[in-house]
Amino acid sequence: MLTLLCSLAWADDDTFFAGPGPERLSMATLEAGGAVRGRTGALLARVDDPAAIAALPEVLEVRHLRGRVLRIVLRKGVDDLAFARSMHGRRGVHWVHPDLRLALVPQAVPDDPWYAQEWHLDNTGQGGRIADVDINAPEAWALATGAGVTIAVIDTGVQLDHPDLVVIPGHDYVDRDDDPSPGSDDGAPHGTGVAGIAAAIGNNAYGVAGVAWASDVYAIRLIGGDTSTADLYDAFTEAVDAGAGVLSNSWGFYGCDGVPAAQVFGEMFDYAEDEGRGGLGSVVVFAAGNDNCDNSNDAMLSNSKVVVVGALEWWDQRASYSNYGAPLDIAAPTALLTTDLTSGGYGSYGGDDGFWEGFSGTSGSTPVVSGVVALMLEANPRLKAKHVRTVLADTAAKVDLQNAAWDDDGWSPYYGYGRIDAAAAVAAVAATAPAAPVPILLRDTVYVDRVILAWEPAVDPDGDVQRSAVRWWLDGVDAALATEFHTGEHHADLDGDVAVGDVVHWQVAAEDTWGVGAWSDVQSLTVIEKPAAVVDAGDEAQEPAAEPAACATGPGAFSVLGVIAVATALVRRRAGK
Repeated sequence: MLTLLCSLAWADDDTFFAGPGPERLSMATLEAGGAVRGRTGALLARVDDPAAIAALPEVLEVRHLRGRVLRIVLRKGVDDLAFARSMHGRRGVHWVHPDLRLALVPQAVPDDPWYAQEWHLDNTGQGGRIADVDINAPEAWALATGAGVTIAVIDTGVQLDHPDLVVIPGHDYVDRDDDPSPGSDDGAPHGTGVAGIAAAIGNNAYGVAGVAWASDVYAIRLIGGDTSTADLYDAFTEAVDAGAGVLSNSWGFYGCDGVPAAQVFGEMFDYAEDEGRGGLGSVVVFAAGNDNCDNSNDAMLSNSKVVVVGALEWWDQRASYSNYGAPLDIAAPTALLTTDLTSGGYGSYGGDDGFWEGFSGTSGSTPVVSGVVALMLEANPRLKAKHVRTVLADTAAKVDLQNAAWDDDGWSPYYGYGRIDAAAAVAAVAATAPAAPVPILLRDTVYVDRVILAWEPAVDPDGDVQRSAVRWWLDGVDAALATEFHTGEHHADLDGDVAVGDVVHWQVAAEDTWGVGAWSDVQSLTVIEKPAAVVDAGDEAQEPAAEPAACATGPGAFSVLGVIAVATALVRRRAGK
């Protein structure tokens, strides 16, 4: 009743106590400042007795956040500000205030002087050209900048000492050496420009910023002279073996007559998918081509393991030259400011020969996508290549609604699944791997018909754990040959799978949307005969009163009765199938 009276009395009061002291803040003042956009209607608090708070008639739900903070959801019609004020200063309430809606501004925008002219990253026009299209890069950078991810640029070579690039030299398949610097042909600057769009160093107060401005570039020179399909295969597999998470290819073949279905193409894509990133897969990105023709007959680009990129002009429509057709997956901006050869390149920008404005074609669009993929891989290192392809498609923005010919699956022959959205793609995959579950059955010996494994639920900051992965093997068997299974429970039994005398090794991991997290330490146990049953006065068989020797002890270890209870439950569950 007191709370309701307070709510009525303070209905027009827009203030709240920001902490345990007497200082109040005004919502009107906060909202006028721009950092606060309003209230969620819930409260945040720290209290000694959460159950007492949950029992209040005004409270619908109390949820424990990490640490000692609660989120209190109020019933419909309850004024959150008035309720917060009424709780302030009560015994056991350390502090309570509204859960505010905040206007967060990413602080990862780089300080590179020409960032403002890179409209494809952020078209807000902060000194640069106002465009109708961008990829929402600053929002993505709040989550990832590409750190720890290597982008392989398979192209005409990359200037190794360019001051705005971090380049790892690979092989030169034209001159047959280990210096993938650009040659002397007309297209020599091309690879350096591609590298800059994808990964020019950001936040270094110099030049431009790439989409993944904290990524390294692995340079391979494949273009500029005679090469072969063997060279192509070697270039791909070299990049994979070098640890590249993304293989960026801003090249193709002339026209749209159709690239033959040479098996080597499939083999190199399979290699990237199966061997890249420790089996998670390296992501292959390819330019659609610049001949304004249908490339549906291109067997290389039609491979399902390739992300094929079309070009968008700054007014958010397909570039007139950009190829179209069945292989197309996504579209990205082109005609961009990027790195150039510091001497003898395409041109100059701002008086510096090391940069050039106007890198166009699907060659310019492709490294935009490669950079976004690198951001995704940093945001979630457990991503599989197939996850990346799916998320890119699912988060792409639909454009040119009148002319794109979108089908029921959200695909267009001119835009693929739409314009790439870095912010949406990175946010969709950003996740922390669940911690290793803690085994709680710490026994050295178990009965042959009671081989039960158990573990505590995993700690997962994202809260999306779906099941557990368990693997076990016998002494003398290579752990790589372990039997692995998955379960939605926090316990499992090996009854019928092991025999007396077996030494069993096992470990467990939590599995979420993106795969298996960290594995627990290996646990070991020895299977023994079940001791003879003890018959009581009622002639009912009982478990022995004492445990067998060598039972382990430790934090969270099962009690004897707890193990028996789980075993009984498992028997009943099996009997009821």
